[in-house]
Amino acid sequence: MVFTGWSCTGMQLFLNIAVQNANNRRLRYDMRTLATYTVVAGDTLFGIARRFGMSVTELQNLNSLSSSSLSIGQKLKVWVDSGGPTPTNPPVTPPPTIPTNPTPPVTSTGSNWGATDYRLARQQFALDVRQDAGFRRYFLTVPLLSGGSVVANMRDNLTNSRFMLYPNGILYAGQSNMALDVNSVQSVGLSWAQAKALQYVSTHEGKFDAINSYDKAIFSYGFIQFTGAAAVGASLNRLLVSMETNAPNQFTRVFQRVGIDTEAGSVTVLDDYGNKLYGDNAWLYIQKNPRLYGAFIQAGFDPTLVREQLRMANTLYVQPALNYRLDLNIGGIRIQVPRLNDILSSEAMLTVVIALAVNQGNGGMSRIVADAVSRVAAQTRLTTLNALTQINERLVAQTIADTAVDDRVRNRAVGVLNSGLSFA
Repeated sequence: MVFTGWSCTGMQLFLNIAVQNANNRRLRYDMRTLATYTVVAGDTLFGIARRFGMSVTELQNLNSLSSSSLSIGQKLKVWVDSGGPTPTNPPVTPPPTIPTNPTPPVTSTGSNWGATDYRLARQQFALDVRQDAGFRRYFLTVPLLSGGSVVANMRDNLTNSRFMLYPNGILYAGQSNMALDVNSVQSVGLSWAQAKALQYVSTHEGKFDAINSYDKAIFSYGFIQFTGAAAVGASLNRLLVSMETNAPNQFTRVFQRVGIDTEAGSVTVLDDYGNKLYGDNAWLYIQKNPRLYGAFIQAGFDPTLVREQLRMANTLYVQPALNYRLDLNIGGIRIQVPRLNDILSSEAMLTVVIALAVNQGNGGMSRIVADAVSRVAAQTRLTTLNALTQINERLVAQTIADTAVDDRVRNRAVGVLNSGLSFA
């Protein structure tokens, strides 16, 4: 065998070094023994691997791990030096009791708390993880700002959902369905009828503390599931900015205190090492740390922060729906209604419109409403834009209920018809 450019002496030196390195590696591995490490809260594969001088891949292979997910109490095999101390978990010091309504600690300037403080604040959310048949259950105890606490029962690995993108993502249907008074709802920029409509929708869609973190939105939250990921609009970023702008004291007590904040219109979060993550990276970090879900659940029970969900719903759904154009075909006569609110204005019909906009999007809502308006207008011989202002709005809602092929549409229309809301 010929090695071009090598002298015999150089070749021998190269071989000697290679043999010595191989011997060193063999000696190093011969001096290692297997031991067991028990996972505790806050552990990551990277942190455990670094602690025992291993690579993440080596740790995964040794324990036949197919993902980076860990659960508290899980036993892991690790390599340690022969004759060295057996690995022990770091001593667990019970966290000090954190009062329900604490004053946020200020240890640095601005809105970012010191690393120790935000980590400690996260411990207020007690987390119990239990393995079930093919998935994990999470029981998160969340102290409420008003006093008392709730326990969020969550689960992962939603294989029954075709939308599941992250198997370790969580489904939590929520528990908070508080009804804000109409004056509070109206304060976000609505007329009385519009406020009555949004008040009804807010208590008949999802819960204010609902969360899902298994689909392409990365992290969704609230009664209409505001979305975290930029690819699907990042409306949750806008909601947090609205909370910080309009309810700064509550936002500080709930979010900033545990290291969640906003900057330049985007969410930020501090990781365990004090690094600040932004946007989708921040949502991915929050998604993987169920204790942080506690802040969002806490916010879902605070009326001041719930009001901001309604403010953002008004911005994203109510006003665009009320200003949406309707293209009508009334027995062959085509009429364009510049704004839906020009002909439909009762609290009950606005409720139908808003509920359909939330569920079907404005495009789907407008097609459903335009078809029903056209049918009713043809029956009652209303063939001008001015005449349409006198349309029977109850009959429009009933037509939607009678002709809907989608149960979600039918159920929303029927619910409003039976609600007692006024069509006048």
